[in-house]
Amino acid sequence: MFKLTRLRNVVAVGFLFFFAAGLWSESSAKQADDELLKMVPGESLFCIRVNNFEYTVNTVDQFLTGVSPIPMSLSVMARMQLARVLGSPQLSGVNMNGSFTVFAGILPSGPTETNPILNIFLGGLLPVTDYRLFISSNPNCGQPDEKGISIITSNGKPVMLVTQAGNYALLSSPDNYDKLVAMAKMISDARTAGLASALDAAEAKLAMTEPVWAYGNVEQVSKTFAPLVFGQLEKIKTEMEKMKSAVQGLPVDPAAIINMYANILKTLMKETKSVSLTVRPKPSVCNLTVTTSAVPGTDMANMFVADASAEQENKLLMYLKDGAMMNFGFKINTPFWEKLYLKSIDLLATIAGESMTTDDIAKMKKLTTDWINCLGGPIACWFSIDAKSKPPFAFKYVIEVKDADKLNKVIEEATEMLNTSGIVEFYKSFGMEMSFAMTREVGRYKGVSIDSAKLIMKSADPNSPQAQMIAVMYGEEFNYRWGMTDGLWVCAIGGDVDAGIRQLIDEVKAGEPKQMASEIKAALSLLPEASKADFMATYNFLRSFKMLGAFAPVLMPMLQMDIPTKSNIIFAGKVGGGKIAFEIALPKEHLTEIMSVFLKMQQQKEAMTEAPEQDKRAVSLNNLKQIALACILYADEHDGKFAPDLQQLYPYHRNPKILESPHKPEDFDGPSYIYIAGLNMAARTKPWKIIIAYENPAFCSDRICAAFLDGHSESMRPAEFLKQLQATYEQLGRKMPEIKFKGQ
Repeated sequence: MFKLTRLRNVVAVGFLFFFAAGLWSESSAKQADDELLKMVPGESLFCIRVNNFEYTVNTVDQFLTGVSPIPMSLSVMARMQLARVLGSPQLSGVNMNGSFTVFAGILPSGPTETNPILNIFLGGLLPVTDYRLFISSNPNCGQPDEKGISIITSNGKPVMLVTQAGNYALLSSPDNYDKLVAMAKMISDARTAGLASALDAAEAKLAMTEPVWAYGNVEQVSKTFAPLVFGQLEKIKTEMEKMKSAVQGLPVDPAAIINMYANILKTLMKETKSVSLTVRPKPSVCNLTVTTSAVPGTDMANMFVADASAEQENKLLMYLKDGAMMNFGFKINTPFWEKLYLKSIDLLATIAGESMTTDDIAKMKKLTTDWINCLGGPIACWFSIDAKSKPPFAFKYVIEVKDADKLNKVIEEATEMLNTSGIVEFYKSFGMEMSFAMTREVGRYKGVSIDSAKLIMKSADPNSPQAQMIAVMYGEEFNYRWGMTDGLWVCAIGGDVDAGIRQLIDEVKAGEPKQMASEIKAALSLLPEASKADFMATYNFLRSFKMLGAFAPVLMPMLQMDIPTKSNIIFAGKVGGGKIAFEIALPKEHLTEIMSVFLKMQQQKEAMTEAPEQDKRAVSLNNLKQIALACILYADEHDGKFAPDLQQLYPYHRNPKILESPHKPEDFDGPSYIYIAGLNMAARTKPWKIIIAYENPAFCSDRICAAFLDGHSESMRPAEFLKQLQATYEQLGRKMPEIKFKGQ
């Protein structure tokens, strides 16, 4: 089995690659002959790759600037982590402009190995300009043995193994010697199929040109782990069946739930070929794309099919609103949505068990198919928050309809089914009572007939905590109003439904809104193709706080604050060619708004309670960490030289509060933190042991907080602190000043 703690240095180097996403220069990718796609085995479980590493992390720095309250430079942090592993800040022989990769490959089974985990190799590929220089010039790298394996040590202990693989250093954990030898042999064997053999042309291009590319080979994962996974699920199912026998009156069969999850997992593992993720940050936005590829010929592949609407824009997006927590736009891709909903009904049947009959399921499927077939194409809906109403939210729908009579019939049949089928019994099994009442033509507005409905859900026991929670969160009922006008079905749910439906009718009668909402326009500028996607959505994280505050005003009083926000995360999805791709654009502006709110919440928290000693220590450690990171940023812009004093660091943290320790007494006149001037990044060794700033010992007794040159901070006993401080001044070639702690 893996000893994950032994892999921490692989992770320190490797997962920097994953988080360091940025803009990739097309000119540096050689699509015709990619060495990495040939080297990484085709049967690998996963592969995470960062192209043009130096440029990538620098672009991430641009994206993060102004977002995080803690200044940090990924480029500096990445170099420091590599320097810590290799023992040299020069990183001789490392190609920082190359592609860094972490992967998990499958080794050939040994004669007695039956556990597939034993055959997994986890390692990384570090690009090098000259492998011999890499080994000889980095102090922590030992000389190769007869099999070409070198040991990388730190403080006399092995932390990693390395060998050459083309223009890369192949790395793994120190207990993987035989596996590293075997993997190096596989990579050098021309008969071993590389990862390029498992990718189609589009995916291979993404691997070579995207800043960060992560790939999961689901077929290989299924082949490797399915017997283990489903064996464990069978054991859990057996335990659940015992529970059912021992506990009477359970609302659902726990074994049936396990069966449902097992069937979902089995379907996904059988029908999914691969999943990939690309990350493309820019200074003002971070774009992500998640693509799932289906195994050809499966139900999933038949679901992921584009129809005639694929290249058409959703003309109803003009109805979407500013200020909504979520906006949605859909196009009716009939093959996709019909198969998706029918699969969902099958899952519901599994959960419902005996409460729903075969006839109920068949009727539900027919109604779903009829509903989809009577729709004309695009759909727009939005979800807004009104904290003063019950429920504290409202939905609005605008849907193009091609057969209004058929739609009305579907609504009537669905209403009857909700009140007479096994759905009622299903809710009763959870201690809930549900009813749905519809009334035709409760009014008319501008010649449009308005229908209404009322959904009531309540606990069977009105005095139960569940009943009280439902009443507080949702009120007594959900109200609906809808009507048909100019080929569009409009519907208002929740809030002031009468005003809502009239507003929708007014907009349709006026010939749709004349201008697109500014928030939607801004979101589409981040993902221009979202207007043609099968589905798209915007989401405002901060507006969801208002709903949470309305649900639990006593428990979450801090969420009652006014939250100014106008930016949104945008999602878009498209199916076709046996794939489904989700695109996400995360604007920097939205992250900045979120950080601003969290800072306000923190200030509220600090105002309500006085921090105990442990919290004070955490604040001081955070202050020192920010000071250290500001020092690193300063040095990065001043030829490696650190600031002469703490006051010069303000442009790099912009938070004067970090210069005040919470341990400092009110009547103390001296500084909170002592800064050690004269340090230089180029001359340092073992930066994690060199102190750069520390709390004033005059108000410290049993513990003292200090910041180190590699950016971390820690709390130490006085004796350990003095030892570290002495080593720091020895590095400077200066005499350590006299230190007096509180009470001395």
